[in-house]
Amino acid sequence: MALKIEWTSQAVKGFNKVLDYLEAKWTAREILNLENNIQQVINQIKNNPEQFPKSSRKTSLHKAIVDKNNYLVYRINKEANIVEIINFRGTKRKPKH
Repeated sequence: MALKIEWTSQAVKGFNKVLDYLEAKWTAREILNLENNIQQVINQIKNNPEQFPKSSRKTSLHKAIVDKNNYLVYRINKEANIVEIINFRGTKRKPKH
């Protein structure tokens, strides 16, 4: 059974920060490709949440690479059938997780 995805406010804030940067530096096509990549990763997480490696700093979190410039961090809540996306970040920023 596919899990429900929930974005935390921190993840939304991180995504918006990346999106603001991309809108200034990238083309609309590149932004659309990023959005498609995010959706593909989210679909993979829904169907197989354990497939991405656990964070090296916090083993309750998983890190999924979206593309060479971005990744997301998530936590699985099996009792509630929810995957919480904790953060969305650019790969060039210092990692928190």
